[in-house]
Formats: sequence, structure tokens, C-alpha cells
Amino acid sequence: MNRKTWYKWHSLAGIKLSILICFILLTGTLAVISHEIDWLINSSQRVLPSVPASNINWSKVYESANKQNSTAPIASINAPIDDWFAVEVIRLNEQEQRYREYYHPLTGQYQGEGRWYNWQRFFRMSHRHLMMPTIYGVTIVCIVGLAMFFSLISGFFIIPQWWKGFFRKPRINNKKTFWNDCHRLFGLWASWLLLTVCITGIWYLIEVWGGNASFPEQTIPAANKVEQGLIKTSSTVFEKAIKSVSIYHDLNIKRIILPTKKEQLIIVQGQNDTLLVRDRANNVIFDSINGDYLTRRIAHKQSVHVRISEAADPLHFGVFGGIYTKILYFIFGSILCALAISGTYLYGLRHYNSHRSEFNIALKAWKASWLGIGKLKWLSLVLISIMFILALFIFTNYVLI
Repeated sequence: MNRKTWYKWHSLAGIKLSILICFILLTGTLAVISHEIDWLINSSQRVLPSVPASNINWSKVYESANKQNSTAPIASINAPIDDWFAVEVIRLNEQEQRYREYYHPLTGQYQGEGRWYNWQRFFRMSHRHLMMPTIYGVTIVCIVGLAMFFSLISGFFIIPQWWKGFFRKPRINNKKTFWNDCHRLFGLWASWLLLTVCITGIWYLIEVWGGNASFPEQTIPAANKVEQGLIKTSSTVFEKAIKSVSIYHDLNIKRIILPTKKEQLIIVQGQNDTLLVRDRANNVIFDSINGDYLTRRIAHKQSVHVRISEAADPLHFGVFGGIYTKILYFIFGSILCALAISGTYLYGLRHYNSHRSEFNIALKAWKASWLGIGKLKWLSLVLISIMFILALFIFTNYVLI
């Protein structure tokens, strides 16, 4: 294809799904910092002055949680996202619905509670699958991701010597030239992130349609799997298990999963020096009755298929480097949002023959873009409307206590 044909398809791929593209990029950018948004909104999550992760007193938190509520089962205990976050305890209420409690990581003092469906859940679910059943929602989002991927690739074919444009100042001759240069600049600087999220998005599509990886089954004694009702783990057994972790694994604890009605286990998950894996890739499992060691999982010993699957989330959301990579992803995610918006506006400018002395050029350019989207704008608006309706239903019908 020549440059003109590449431009035509680049323009069509961007404009036809522009509403959905903008929405998915916006929710994805906010999903990156969604934990921090909850931290700002809910004072119970804050720990100031901050406490280093290495100083978390898991036993005190567990003991305090049992004193705070001796009847509501504890599903898991999650390490702070960063040093200024509280330890998060996930509990089940009488309706067996999850909710959150927050404890000081050093003293174990109870700080307050929060809903299961918070802002972090809202932005992640909106971005990942539009609140729809996973297989349908992920498929829709990933198809939009394929359109963005094509726009990315085609963009390099329509920009001559694109590698020289990273520090080229936008020209201010006229609106069309200015926004064209801005659009190119946004695209060049954010291309690495767009490539990353598109490739991981393609992997999510493969996973949801049957290509997902599974960890090798861990050998658990039959006695620990028999459904016999929930047996609460004593503080002594809990402390024994946590202190034993270092014997079997070089694990930085991130999550402790407590026993369920079907499995009498304490599952300790976390990170070691293995790059780009989720917390679940490493674990040590103990008997929840006596605290004895049962088995473990080591991330770097997993198959290539599993390692690819585990790398998808850290790369897609930029959590692999803590707050620093999250800030980086948020900044360049914002540039991607600007890229999508400027591309839509530029389409309108190019398809509306304006004159320098004409008023309301911007309004008329946006109208031209709206018309250029065609019938797909209604599909995009319907899908986004369904998302908000489902979100309203889910978030208002979920019982907290």
C-alpha cells in the first residue's frame, strides 16, 4: 500500500471506533492509579507516617481482625499497595459478600472499612470488560484494541522519517497544521505504551477464548480438601505458618489466603526476584489446623506459557515498578487519551472546509467528526450506556453489611 492508502485506513480505523477508543483509554489510564484514588477518598486506607513493607506485623493484624469481628470469616489479608497504605483484610458478611477492613501494618490497629466495589473495581471492570460477562466484554475491548494496534502500525507508514519527529515543535500556521503536528507528536511519544497495551490486549483475547495458561497442580492432602465446614485458624497456628515461610521460599509476602469451607489451607503468596509475575505465581501452602508445610510454587520454574500469561497484567497496568512506573503509565496514558481526542478533532478539521475568518470552527469540526463516525457511534454509545447501567446495578445492589 502507498502512503495515501495507509492514511485512509489509519483514519478510518481511528474515527469509526473513536468513542470507544477514547473511553477505554481513559478508564485504563485511571485504572492505573485507581488504588491511589481510593486512598485519597477513604481515610481508613492511609498510614502516615508511612511504614516500610518489611515491617508489617502479620500476626498483630490477624489477631486484631479477629478481635474486631469474631464471626465474619476472613477471606484474605493483603499487603499495602505502598508504604503509606494500610493492610487490607477481605471479609465475608452474612450474605457471603466481600467487604474490606483496614489495619495499621505495624500496630495492627483497626482503621475503618470500605466497600468491595470501590473505585479500583469500577475502573478496572469498566476498562477490562465494560462490566459485562467477561468473555463478551473482554472480546469487545480487545477488538477495539486491535483497531488501535492497526492505527499504531499504519501511523509509522504515513509519517516520513518518523524517527526525526520526537522533538519537532508543532507548527502554528493554522489549526489543521497545528493539530496534525500535535497528533503526530503524541503518537510518537506514547507509541511504546500503545504497543505494550495492544500486545497484552491481544493476549487477553487469546486467553478468554481458551488459550489461557494453568499452573501445574499442587499436591494437597485429601484431608485438607474435604468439605467439612470452616475451621478458624488460631493465632498461634497463623503465626507459626507466617514465620515458616522464609524456610521454604525467598518470599516477600503480598497476600495471605485463609481457609474456606472446602480447603483447610493457609496460602501465602508474594514476590521474589522473578520479574513480571503476579503475586499468585509464588506461594507457600500450610495446613490451617496445625500450621505444617504442605507445598510451594516458585515463579521462575514455571513454563514459558505461564510466564507470558503472568507478565500480561504487570505490563498492561504498569505495576511492576511500584508507584514510579504507575506514574509513568499515567502520564503516557494521558498522552494516549490526547492522541485519540486530537485524532478525532483532526478528522473533523480535514473533512470540514473551513475559512480563517469563519467562527465556531471547532464546533463545526466536531460535528464533522460526529458525522464521520457513522452508525458505529450508536453502537459505541449503547455499549457505554450498558456499562453504566450494569455498574449502577452492581454497585447499588451489593450489600455491605
